[in-house]
Amino acid sequence: MSVVTSLLHEGGEVKLANIVTLARLASILPILLLLANSHAVMALVLYCVAALTDMLDGWLARRSARASEFGARLDGVVDNIFSMALLPILLLAFPGLFDRHPIALIVLFAGPLLYLFVAKLWTRSLMMFHFLSAKVGALLLFALWPAIWVTGWEGLVPVAAFVVGASRLEQLLFIWRGGTTQDARHGFVRLERT
Repeated sequence: MSVVTSLLHEGGEVKLANIVTLARLASILPILLLLANSHAVMALVLYCVAALTDMLDGWLARRSARASEFGARLDGVVDNIFSMALLPILLLAFPGLFDRHPIALIVLFAGPLLYLFVAKLWTRSLMMFHFLSAKVGALLLFALWPAIWVTGWEGLVPVAAFVVGASRLEQLLFIWRGGTTQDARHGFVRLERT
């Protein structure tokens, strides 16, 4: 069975949720090309559609009763790639943004990579927690471009960086305290000692 077949056909049937997830991944290059060729509005519309597929793929998997660990992992990988692609997208959409907000952009984009590195060192696995702070941080990150475009306020960049940075610190603290429950609501839960 080929990689494409396994991505699209889990259990012998076409998995629409996986196709939607892969469509989000495939949208990155066209968004960058549209921005590079001065088609910012078209790029923004495509970006918003792609960002909405992050909710749609999970809903489709649950609605069809075909949610799977593979689909959840694929969604997580694509989310991480899509969020890293947001850096060049923002830099193309808002020239000079890095000059105006270097620390915030480093926290937003290097912070999660540093977190994954440290988490892997401590736990020997990639720990991705479903904390409320992580969900709020992801929402702020994905909404950053449209929000700045609508409001014109680049102050949202440091706000998003603060939330994302605090979330990663919360997750590291949780790991340091011995937490491994990836579905924990937040890192301040009482840990059971055995």
